[in-house]
Amino acid sequence: MGLAAPPEAGSGREVQRGSRAEPVPGAAPGPQTPLAPNDPALYERLADQWWRPRGVFAMLHWLAAARAALVPPAAESGAVLVDLGCGAGLLAPHLAGSGYLHVGVDLSRSALRQAAEHGVAAVRGDVAAVPLADGCADVVVAGEILEHVPDLPGAVAEACRILRPGGLLVIDTLAATALCRWLAIGVAERVPRVATRGVHDPALLVDRDVLVDECARHGVDLDLRGIRPSMIDMALWMAHRRSAVRMVPVATTAVLFQAWGTKRA
Repeated sequence: MGLAAPPEAGSGREVQRGSRAEPVPGAAPGPQTPLAPNDPALYERLADQWWRPRGVFAMLHWLAAARAALVPPAAESGAVLVDLGCGAGLLAPHLAGSGYLHVGVDLSRSALRQAAEHGVAAVRGDVAAVPLADGCADVVVAGEILEHVPDLPGAVAEACRILRPGGLLVIDTLAATALCRWLAIGVAERVPRVATRGVHDPALLVDRDVLVDECARHGVDLDLRGIRPSMIDMALWMAHRRSAVRMVPVATTAVLFQAWGTKRA
């Protein structure tokens, strides 16, 4: 499959930098092959689930809406938003009309193909070696990806590298706590349509202090807040009386949290 390279932004900044693209892996395991936790082949196996509102990725739709709420409309024509770990482009409907060139970076070929069908400029690459130019993005979004990355400092460095000074970084991820391991993996991965079994490796959950320190080291001071699904919405959704579930703020960042900050000049 040929992936569309993102065009240059109207501001004249170079966007793509092809020398850092990742090599193509071998074929994904068959449907009966057991997968290790956090195996990227899971996304190829479940490729037909991305856009099903009640499929196994349903919660990713809810999180995409909450993530998009942190992104302001583009301040100028040709503004670029880079969506790291974009999957099938679930953020795209929530950015419609906001004025950004939406560039999505992911390793999954099948997901990128679907993202392109939803208007995302799809780029195949690893979030720890992003094939885009320094300072090319007005907004960088890293949603539900950092808890899948073995090299957290490397991924943070790349997100900050491609963000221009004054640009906005938006993150949501899972915290490296015993409570999160129990709720987000031990419980959620056993509830149908909430989280897919084996999608997370508990060893890769994100240390909030490390995340904050690494972002600050690269010029981005983060604010954090915890979020969770609305329990009322969840009950109505499970009863087929709501089509989606709102994510609502909570006092603790010990499970699921959002983070955002502006890159210093």
